[in-house]
Amino acid sequence: MSNTPHASDPMRVRWYRARSLPALGDAVRGAREVRGLTQDQLADMIGSSRPTLSRLERGQAVSAGTVLDALARCGYEVVVVPRGAQVSVS
Repeated sequence: MSNTPHASDPMRVRWYRARSLPALGDAVRGAREVRGLTQDQLADMIGSSRPTLSRLERGQAVSAGTVLDALARCGYEVVVVPRGAQVSVS
């Protein structure tokens, strides 16, 4: 789930909350789209394959390294916080 309903507007999407594999996949897809990359382009950049990236974006399990590499290449990072914590993103 992103912080805004306008995920196609890169100026509005600043962060994503992911509490499940499908939500994590949505976050990776949103981050990729904000960067204007295709699945093929991002997969090539991280040394993976388009089918693997597609599985990730559909909420299926892939390696943690693939998730972290894909997000980093799109300019995002993972922050782990306690559930229910108040988080400020600037």
